[in-house]
Amino acid sequence: MDTAPKPAAKKAASIFALRCLNQDCRALLAYEVDDKNVLYVDLAWTARTQGDLKYFPCPSCGGKNVVEETQNDKGATVHRVTRWQA
Repeated sequence: MDTAPKPAAKKAASIFALRCLNQDCRALLAYEVDDKNVLYVDLAWTARTQGDLKYFPCPSCGGKNVVEETQNDKGATVHRVTRWQA
């Protein structure tokens, strides 16, 4: 009887291309995020600013994908794309 271990199931990729948060647009932006919209590579320094607002502009609809600081599970400061505004 062969008792070789079965190969582990492949884990689905947890990194995605950021899409515009405008439900009518959903254009691709040049950033990678996880399933909670936390930037995979923290490129928040490239975000545009308007007063206290940091955002990634959408190349298609022109809206603002707002970037905010948050804490991850380890307590480190990370940046997350939280909402869309016109």
